Amino acid sequence: MYLCPADKEDDETECMTTVDFERLVDLETNNLKRECVNQIIELIKPYSSEETYENAKNKILAITRKDGTVPANFMLDLSLELQEMAPEYKEIIVQLINRIVAIPEMLDKPEISSQLEPLFLTAYNARKETGICSLAESNDIDYMWNKYAKDYSGYCIEYDVSDYEYNIGILPVIYQDERETNIIMQLVGSFIGQMITGFSNGQIQADSSHFIRLFLTKYKKWEYQKEWRLIGKANDKMKAPKIKAIYLGKNINNINKQKMVEYAEKRKIDIIQLD
Repeated sequence: MYLCPADKEDDETECMTTVDFERLVDLETNNLKRECVNQIIELIKPYSSEETYENAKNKILAITRKDGTVPANFMLDLSLELQEMAPEYKEIIVQLINRIVAIPEMLDKPEISSQLEPLFLTAYNARKETGICSLAESNDIDYMWNKYAKDYSGYCIEYDVSDYEYNIGILPVIYQDERETNIIMQLVGSFIGQMITGFSNGQIQADSSHFIRLFLTKYKKWEYQKEWRLIGKANDKMKAPKIKAIYLGKNINNINKQKMVEYAEKRKIDIIQLD
């Protein structure tokens, strides 16, 4: 299973990163942007009912200023609403809000820039250092056969990943109208607690795994691929899962067909000729 560097994928925007603090904080007032606050609400959504989630969203809309920002003291008031959304996670919510509110003050500290630099560099280099093995959840996608199997003259391998030792690293791609490339927002969604804790302790771990969501989103124009991805280190060749079946394209030539049949028979693998 070859893990192709992300920057070699067929999507030219694959795993691109940008840095935009102004999506997080209004640099003039140090107020949080509503987009940032919405990210927080999204983090809590899985633990709440749809009704309480909508109530919290409406509360944010109500406390948002005309310039699209939410003052820190308003955020502290919102903490009570969020606790009602998920009362069993009350302590976590309080800590989360306190850390979010502390972000503008932290960003004003001159020593923070030296800590952010390696973090941003890690995100930027992730395109070259992270490898992707692309898989599909279906064997009958015309475009895939045409583009990647030379107009149905190749073959498709179906893997059995039920007991695959690396199956925890096989994840579905999410297709969106707009891809999130701003690593600032990735910080909010992925490890904001560690970010603030790291700043407080004078250190922060720069680990590309924090940006995994960058490697699992693609534009909707690629949705037909129904892609899943095995993610790891670029250029690695990982042990493959057990082969469940091999599908031969309808235009495969007789020589290649015979070779594949012999291969499959020796290993007791099902082989299927497409019509």
